[in-house]
Amino acid sequence: MARRYDETDREALRAQLDRPVTERTCPVCGHAGLRSYHREKLGRDTPSMINYLWCPACHAYSSSFTSAERRTIDRDPLADAYGDRAPELMRDPEALLTVLDGFWNDGRLPQTMVPRR
Repeated sequence: MARRYDETDREALRAQLDRPVTERTCPVCGHAGLRSYHREKLGRDTPSMINYLWCPACHAYSSSFTSAERRTIDRDPLADAYGDRAPELMRDPEALLTVLDGFWNDGRLPQTMVPRR
């Protein structure tokens, strides 16, 4: 069952920022190899992004908003597959992470950050 990383977990994750996401270790279960997903948030005053970081083994995760003024993503497989229903799926963390794991397993994730034009 999905559960959010708590503050102690986030501190452990911050200590790993020098490593690629796929080489970071989950502070909850010790699994090496986290995953990430980014989604552009539309309808805001400035470009922004919703970011997910999760462990494929235990589904511990974090989500956050960041500014996306200078960058965007190369593709969004969730939007491609779910269209307008994507926000509904995002309200169920376990279902969302299961879908995102499927995208990783079939090669549609990870995404690449590219400069915004």
